[in-house]
Amino acid sequence: MKQRSKASIGTWLTVCALAAMTMLAGCKSFFTAVNNNPGGTGTSSYVYVTNVGNAGSGGTLSAYTLTSGVLAQISGSPITLASTPTSVVVAPNNAFLYVGTSLGVYLYTIGSGGALTEGNSSTIVYLGPTSPKSMVIDSTSSWLIIANKGSSELDALPISPTTGIPTTTTPIFVTLDAATPQQLAIAPANNNIFVALGANGTDALSFSPTGKTTLGKPVPMALHAGSGAANAVATDTTSAYVFIGETTSNLIRVFALSDLSKELASYSTGNSPVAILPDAKGNYVYVASSADNSIAGFSFSSGALTVLPASPFATAKAPIGVVEDSSKSFLMSAGFGVNPNLWLYSFDATTGGTLDVKTTTSTATVDPSLANAIAVSH
Repeated sequence: MKQRSKASIGTWLTVCALAAMTMLAGCKSFFTAVNNNPGGTGTSSYVYVTNVGNAGSGGTLSAYTLTSGVLAQISGSPITLASTPTSVVVAPNNAFLYVGTSLGVYLYTIGSGGALTEGNSSTIVYLGPTSPKSMVIDSTSSWLIIANKGSSELDALPISPTTGIPTTTTPIFVTLDAATPQQLAIAPANNNIFVALGANGTDALSFSPTGKTTLGKPVPMALHAGSGAANAVATDTTSAYVFIGETTSNLIRVFALSDLSKELASYSTGNSPVAILPDAKGNYVYVASSADNSIAGFSFSSGALTVLPASPFATAKAPIGVVEDSSKSFLMSAGFGVNPNLWLYSFDATTGGTLDVKTTTSTATVDPSLANAIAVSH
């Protein structure tokens, strides 16, 4: 376990308090309740999008309800943040939202109608070596895993599934093969974590939410021949396969988790794949590409992908993420660009896997809306 001196812990807490006051100065209140539905249900989801300020600093947090295909902004949203947001994640128990910023990670409880309330006495719950580049939470809502921008340190912070607050200020950590993390993924079975490392390929690590060895030693997975960078990674819902999106060659690569030494196959995507979504039912895989504003769609069976007839699908300018709602009926893509930058899709009723644009909106009150992270309740 990573060790810190008493003095450094004291400094960490002091910085947390000062940083929190700075952030809260630009955030007088959070969201008001719109119904009596904490955490969402199978037909109602909550969507959270962070946006970078147009001046390059600060930013906003936008929140929406998605009920029966209707996307509605929660009262008081978007909220102005005093520090620049960098990442966002919803705990699998739908009780907590964690927002990574240039000052550290903040905790919010998710209440009625998706309403957010600052947790941990409005102080930072994690202060890493740099700002959080990507975050995931294990399926027990007991571990917050953080990859930090420009750092080879991968941290696993134990958190309480009841309060959302870390149970220690000292995370367990391992050193990655490079200080270039782009995106994290965790297998639903809680047995593996993957870190896309840009030009340095991808690291695979064993993981266990119980026991002494929480994070295993990183195992490097080399880039595909001709690829320039691994920027996207995801696992399927059965924890049997991992998908890696790589630029230059513009491919999605498929591996079986039972043997990560060689890829099963690779498939062409749009230009610069940045986000991968295996759908919750296990039938399709979608890849958002930032350079040509597209989502490539594939049917998926036994580790093999087949391009959907209507693929690719148009999406927001410079997409940064694609997510699926808890009812498994809708997809959303957010973009770092011109309005409208949040696109909501339904699945076509007659052609399997085809995405139909249902509605579009903007995540900020300015144009362009520079969304840089999106998360949805489970």
